[in-house]
Amino acid sequence: MSEHIVHLIELYLDEELEGEERQRFEEHVAQCAECRVRLEREQRFMALLAHARPLYTVPEGVRRHIEQLWARPSGSRMRVFAWALGVVAVVLAVFVFRAYVYDSVRRSWADPGNRRSEFALLAVDTHQRWVRGQLPLEILSQSPEEISAWFADKVPFNLKLPSFRELPGQPKPYQLEGARLVGFKNDYAAYITYRMRNRPISLLVTSETVARPSGGEEIRSQGLVFHFEEINGWKVLSWSDRGLTYALVSDFEERGQASCMVCHPSASEQHKLEGLRR
Repeated sequence: MSEHIVHLIELYLDEELEGEERQRFEEHVAQCAECRVRLEREQRFMALLAHARPLYTVPEGVRRHIEQLWARPSGSRMRVFAWALGVVAVVLAVFVFRAYVYDSVRRSWADPGNRRSEFALLAVDTHQRWVRGQLPLEILSQSPEEISAWFADKVPFNLKLPSFRELPGQPKPYQLEGARLVGFKNDYAAYITYRMRNRPISLLVTSETVARPSGGEEIRSQGLVFHFEEINGWKVLSWSDRGLTYALVSDFEERGQASCMVCHPSASEQHKLEGLRR
């Protein structure tokens, strides 16, 4: 994301964008998932600060004490003035402390090591828009081979979707629905959607050089490091494997490990999911 866009987001949050410039920015955010995730994250941060902001009002006892001193003969006025200066000094100290805390919290929020994974946030944002019918798929197909071929000249990495072999008495437990491209880090990520037990599942994939899983609960299983987060009620599992980074989003129970069946459908592979159970 360019410094110019980051600056526009700050101006937008400060309500300093007006007229045509504001309209162009909102149109851009509506089309750019990365900017939308960044804007929503900043808005949540501002809301968090607003709700956590303490109120510094003068205690009633202090107010009465000042009024009593001020009502005394003129010789007491200087003492009231000095006392008031002390109160002002305390208020200024509180203000400086608040500014320091605000700056520390903001720097902590901006630190990649302390914030939620942008890739996981993008996966949830894209999933929500798809579930709401706000994000059409660019290819509709139940064929993993067809979708893999569609991505071949569109993303800068090799993506091969798993193919389920249906056997007698073993119906396919999920349905592949389609896919589309999603903008991320000045490039495209692959977005694939499934449905299992009539519940939506989606998988966002990009190169490990572009995004690495981070944040949330770290789980080590089967030689991989998974990161689990709950974002807006959705279960997100992200991990890297063989040069690619994945984010799997669903509303399944526990950590949503049931959705891993799209890649590990056979009974012999189910033990790989044990480490993800609570």
